Amino acid sequence: MPSDKIESASWLSDEATQRILKVLNTDGAATRCVGGCVRDTLLGVASAETDVDMATTLTPDDATARLEAANIKVVPTGIAHGTITAIMDAGRSFEITTLRRDVATDGRHAQVAFTDDWARDAARRDFTINALYADADGTLHDPTGAGLSDLDARRIRFIGDAPTRIEEDVLRILRFFRFHFALAAETPFDADALAACRASAAEVARLSAARIRAELLRILALPDCAAAIGALHESGIWPHLWPPEAGTGTPDTLARLAMLEDTPDALLRLASLCDTTDGLAKRLHLSNADAERLAQAIAPLRLPPEYGDPPVAPLAHDMPPAQVHRFVYLAGHRCFTDRLFIHGARENWTKAQVEALHATAAAFDKPAFPLSGEEIMAAGIPQGREVGAVSRRLENWWIEAGFPDAEAVAAQLAALAD
Repeated sequence: MPSDKIESASWLSDEATQRILKVLNTDGAATRCVGGCVRDTLLGVASAETDVDMATTLTPDDATARLEAANIKVVPTGIAHGTITAIMDAGRSFEITTLRRDVATDGRHAQVAFTDDWARDAARRDFTINALYADADGTLHDPTGAGLSDLDARRIRFIGDAPTRIEEDVLRILRFFRFHFALAAETPFDADALAACRASAAEVARLSAARIRAELLRILALPDCAAAIGALHESGIWPHLWPPEAGTGTPDTLARLAMLEDTPDALLRLASLCDTTDGLAKRLHLSNADAERLAQAIAPLRLPPEYGDPPVAPLAHDMPPAQVHRFVYLAGHRCFTDRLFIHGARENWTKAQVEALHATAAAFDKPAFPLSGEEIMAAGIPQGREVGAVSRRLENWWIEAGFPDAEAVAAQLAALAD
């Protein structure tokens, strides 16, 4: 891994990146790329689509004035903390933050003052590997003196005193576990960092639901998500994240689910941790759509009684295509897929068994019931509730018969009308 310069990075050589740096780096000002874009380039996982954050010695007002003079749109996205966002052609955006030092913190929010000291700006960041800066030509700067060596060793360490970094922002506890299992899963935990996280575990409960949700879903998207959740349990942090009424949230099913999936689905993985969704939607402030998806993924299917009892056959790895089609028709593709993967994980099905049923469902195009109320009345059924009753009866017959064509439904209607 290079220790002094980034030799090649598509995001750095990109015309938009270079234009912003050129506009801002005049008259003695200095602006550098910082954080994830630099870290991920050194790890070999960055791409042209990598988000690019910048740090600058300019104040937000001065940076805004220079960018707007160059006809670059600027949005004051976090002006209280010195952050503006430059928006380039095609909607590409760059967060630009004035160098800062913390004045006061309460574990959730920080009061900052601007500075032109790169070392002080680096000192207020979370981990050594996230305090690496790069000039427009790729020259690297490591103000903490440990970022490059820690990155090379795949070691996640807080900058300076770990308890102090956590006191500044408690979310850093969850970020520590996320970065460890994303980048350093094969490396032992940094002992000081882990001890500090354990000591402050109860403080996690003070975080806003939105911040917990965002970080938890990022953790659940990791390839080694089950190990990460297990570590949160072992460290005493999990009970301060998870409502007890939702269950224990143990990662056994999660590990099997991750092996069944081709593409990580963080929300489905969240559902696999639940015994019920009671309390979870409120704890994480889930959207109505996400809360309903979780409920349908693990709770008994709630369908109108006219579709029979039980509404669908229980999932089984050898269920025939007709039962799969019935399930998909009544509950939808999303509900069937979610239940299939969670049930398959809980019952320890093989990936081949899950994939076979999933393929059967995916190949089924949900048909529309080929009979209208007007057609039922034209057959001699009196207008009113009886039309609805006949329609439901015919639809049930149609589902059980395997969705025959309109002529077959018309014949069945004629038989009922006689």
